[in-house]
Order: sequence, then C-alpha cells, then structure tokens
Amino acid sequence: MSNFLKYIKLEGDKTIWTIVFALLTVSVLVVYSVEGLSATIYHIRNIFIGLATMYMVHKLKFKYFSKLSVVTVLMSIVLLIVVFLIGNEINGVKRWLDIGGGLSFQPSDLAKISILVLMCRQISKYRDYLYDWKGFIWYLFGPLVIVCLLILPSNFSTSALVFVNGLFLMIFAKIHYKFLLSILGIGIFMMGIVYLGGKYIPSFQKAVPRSITWVSRIDSFISPSVNHLKAEGHQGNEASIAIKNGGLFGKGPGKTVQKHFLYAGSSDYVYALTIEQYGSVFGGLLPMFLYLLFLYRSIIISSRTESVFGSLTIAALSFALVLQAAVNMAVNVKFFPPTGQTLPLISKGGTSIIFTCIAIGIILSISKNTEDRDYEKA
Repeated sequence: MSNFLKYIKLEGDKTIWTIVFALLTVSVLVVYSVEGLSATIYHIRNIFIGLATMYMVHKLKFKYFSKLSVVTVLMSIVLLIVVFLIGNEINGVKRWLDIGGGLSFQPSDLAKISILVLMCRQISKYRDYLYDWKGFIWYLFGPLVIVCLLILPSNFSTSALVFVNGLFLMIFAKIHYKFLLSILGIGIFMMGIVYLGGKYIPSFQKAVPRSITWVSRIDSFISPSVNHLKAEGHQGNEASIAIKNGGLFGKGPGKTVQKHFLYAGSSDYVYALTIEQYGSVFGGLLPMFLYLLFLYRSIIISSRTESVFGSLTIAALSFALVLQAAVNMAVNVKFFPPTGQTLPLISKGGTSIIFTCIAIGIILSISKNTEDRDYEKA
C-alpha cells in the first residue's frame, strides 16, 4: 500500500482538495448515522470511485475538455432522449438508466456539466459571432435550451438550475445585456407556463405528469397552513424539527431522531439531520463556510487563469456546485420549496457523486495550469 501511495500526487489547489475531503468525511458520518453500515459501505465505494475519477481528470491538461465537451453534450442529448423513452421509472419519474454493478445513471448529471463546459468553449472560440441573434442562438443559447427542455419533463429543478447556471455564465462573460434580458424574460415566462399548466390545464398535466408534483411543492411552500398535511409540506416541517432539536451544538453523532420521519434523510434533507447531530455551529455554519470557501478559491483561480476558456469553466462549474448547495440548504430551512436537489459531496448518491467529482477534477486541472493558453490545439 505504501508503495502505491507514493505514486499518488495531488496537484492543483490544495485548499480545494482539503474542502473536498472535509465534506466527504461529513458525508460518511451522516450517512452512517442515518442508514447504517451496509448503506455506508456502498456510499464509501461510490466516494472512492468519485475520488479516483477526480484524480484522473485533474491529471489531464484542461485543453482536452474543450473539444470533449462537444462529444459529451451530444451524448447527453441522446441519453436524455433514451431515458425519456425507456428509462427506469422510480416514484413515477424516468431519470435513471441502469449501467450495471448496482449503479444507475442520470443523464442529467452528465448534461449539466457538459453544457456549461461547451458554453465556455463557444464563448472563448466564437466571441465575435455572439453580437447578433443568429450567432448567439446557434453557438450559445440554442444548446442550452435544448438540454434544459430535455431535462424538464422529469426534473424541473435541475432544468431550472442548468438554465440559471447558463445565465450566470453569460453574465460573467459579459454577453450583451439585450440577450441577457431576453433570456431572463423567457425563463420567467416558461416557469409561469409550467406552473399554470400544471395547476389548471388537464392536457398539460397528462403530457407532463410531474407538473402536478411541482405545483404541489410550490403551493405547500406558499401556503403551508393550507397544505401542511401534504407530503411535501410535511417533510419541511420534519426538517424544521430536526434543526430545532440540534440547537447550537447538536444532540451528538448518531443521535438523530428525525431520520425516522424524513424519507430522504441521507440525500434531500441531509443538511437538517447534520444540524440535528452536530448543531447549527458545526453542522450548519461549517458546511456553509466550506462551500463559500470553495467558491472564493475558485474565483481567485479564475481571475489568475490566462485562458478565457479555463477562467470561464472554473467560474461556471464552481458557481453551479455552490448554487446547488445553497438550494438544498434553503429547502432544509424552509426558505425555498422542495426541489429534490442533493447537497454536493455530502448527500448519499451514486453517479451524482462521481459527476460532482468530475466537475471538481476539471477545476483542479485548470488550477494547476493557470498560465496555459494553448487549449485550442487539443
């Protein structure tokens, strides 16, 4: 083992590596206390796969991710269509494809990383074509909309987050404001259509069955006194009880009570159970600090990266990860309606952990080659 470890050399930003290991340690502790040894062993296996993948990805020069993003976006589009037609249906939702070994794969996990990297590539390579609507739609907005629409039928929250991440990237890249305002208007309009269709139009409900669930979650959040007996509102109440039980310093490791009442205690509501065990200080503020530190370090690296593609990619992927974490935390403390978004690197997951590690591996790859501007020769 010692001979093997001496060949392991972690490159890139050491602070980011430290944050990753810290969050994964919290993840193992919480998953063990919520689901027991068997589930934890499965979870640790996925973590090791994720870390191995992250290590291999961070060893690559980031110039290879540019053209590779074209291939992975095309793969994502095909897989999203396949999962829509023949994917495994769990709780009335088709999101997963079996890949063997007890693992299932969500094509949306691949899509939400690939589309951001592709957009960074398009902005850096075709900047001169993004000043008119034709070029903007063809190179940038079109691919984003296609991916979002394919994710939408089974996962509204992921589709919305991908759209917001794409909008942030375009703001960060200083795309012309006339395009940004139009995109924002389109996004708000589409959300309104989905909500009204899911609530009042039977034909829409039949075409998009998940829209009923989305409306229920939003209504439960807006009017908790009316909808508190519904499943979505009830889970939010149980999460609030967990947070209240935790107080400042928690009930202690493994002493969670609310795990018996939260149906997604190791994924969607892992943050509430972490606070119940470790308190608002160590279970609540510490993970929040680690995510913010991750974003801060990524911004620093992005500002030092000479390559436009590299700089944009770090900004986009780090923002996407931290935004997902913020949404999960907001749901747990009832600042936001339930979304089903997991807490990156802490929630129990299969391929979701692996793809999060891939995204961080890309960031680490860029962080060790900040002066490389030669990516177009890949």
